[in-house]
Amino acid sequence: MVLDLFPLVSSAFLLGVVLHLLVQVFAKKEPANLPHGSMGWPLCGETLGFLKPHRSNSMGNFLQEHCSRYGRVFKSHLFGSPTVVSCDHELNLFVLQNEEKLFQVSYPKAMHGILGNFSLLIVSGDVHKKLRNIGASFIGASKSKPEFLHCVEKMSISMMNSWKSCKQVGFYKEVKKFTLNVMVKHLLSVEPEEPLALKILEDFLTYMKGFVSLPVYLPGTPYASAVKARARLSATVREIIKERKKLEGLMGLEKGDFLDVILSKGCLSDEETVSIVLDILLGGYETTATLMALVVYFLALAPNALETLKQEHSAIRKSKEDGEPLSWEDYQKMEFTCNVIYEAMRCGNVVKFVHRVALQDVQFKGYLIPSGWKILPVFTAAHFDPSLHENPMEFNPWRWTDKATRKKVMPFGGGPRLCPGAELAKVEIAFFLHHLVLNYRWKTMADDFPVAYPYVEFSRGLVLEIEPTEAMVGNIETF
Repeated sequence: MVLDLFPLVSSAFLLGVVLHLLVQVFAKKEPANLPHGSMGWPLCGETLGFLKPHRSNSMGNFLQEHCSRYGRVFKSHLFGSPTVVSCDHELNLFVLQNEEKLFQVSYPKAMHGILGNFSLLIVSGDVHKKLRNIGASFIGASKSKPEFLHCVEKMSISMMNSWKSCKQVGFYKEVKKFTLNVMVKHLLSVEPEEPLALKILEDFLTYMKGFVSLPVYLPGTPYASAVKARARLSATVREIIKERKKLEGLMGLEKGDFLDVILSKGCLSDEETVSIVLDILLGGYETTATLMALVVYFLALAPNALETLKQEHSAIRKSKEDGEPLSWEDYQKMEFTCNVIYEAMRCGNVVKFVHRVALQDVQFKGYLIPSGWKILPVFTAAHFDPSLHENPMEFNPWRWTDKATRKKVMPFGGGPRLCPGAELAKVEIAFFLHHLVLNYRWKTMADDFPVAYPYVEFSRGLVLEIEPTEAMVGNIETF
């Protein structure tokens, strides 16, 4: 009987020794000027509490409770590392502006399997600079080109026309299809009606689910499926590159899309080319679609803002000939539209936080951020800080008429990693909104709202009850 119990007793003893050692590690003496906080449980720390889903237009209980107890800068143990969490706007700005000097990007290893080794989110230093400059130069040249603007408007009108007989639409799903179609056309010259476009969309839907899943690589898990979806997307882009290079030898590069621009430069490996194409697809598809959905959600709850938006777009439409397409000059008149977009970013929080690591001991406002510790600048907390914003929980696009607001919010990030596609996304959203507000009225469901997982999803997919306005504006055949 005693011998039978020996394995159980020895296992319990070993477990006790391990737990004791872990407690000693976590309880070792720390510098006096570390931020206050809790390191949570051994191994997992406070990660589960930090990632607990909550409405994206709120800080969530975890941040509210920790800020109340420890202040707006606190220590924790997240994603397997000792971490300083910053809900302080000044510290967030300081971290982003000192990229590659005092801090460096540092996403969990599990993310590398999904994003790939050359993702702009992961690489740093000269590699990041090279890849970002190529993407930014093309995006900067594209945003005002009539070809791109007409493409966005055609697809916007096409979507409006497809809803004519609908009483309800699953807006988030629809707008994801819209943004991906725009991006695959713009980057790879793949037409929306091609089977390849549908295949890319399906793989991207699977790919994105991996971002909000436990990093467990077992058959059938969302994480494993996402890694496989990324491999399929890479294979698809590689095949397009292979075909494009064949055509280059025969006729030269003549499509004029993003892939042509990269191949003409000849400065990237195939793996780097695949990675930057997928990165821009990801940004132009997922984050733009999410922001569009947030804009439509908040406008449904803010009738005064919606009416002001309609007036702006009605004035632009009245200034044009019947069937005349929108232009870059029209976009520059959409000032209130841009304020609506910025306010939806502030209230909806497409990106809740980013991952960085301290390259050396850093002192800030009397706090120590030790070398090797992770630091998470949390944008959500700064966006709802009452010391920065009057009535911070209120959706109020007029706050952006005060230029000082732009210094208090970082809707598209900051520093060397400022989103290179920000202007492109705003143009796309503005043109879509132009046709949406002039063609439809809509209502949201009471139980349908944005949720941070931490990536934003809608609890019911943002199902809209829609009703056409008296006169549908725009005709696809006129372009």
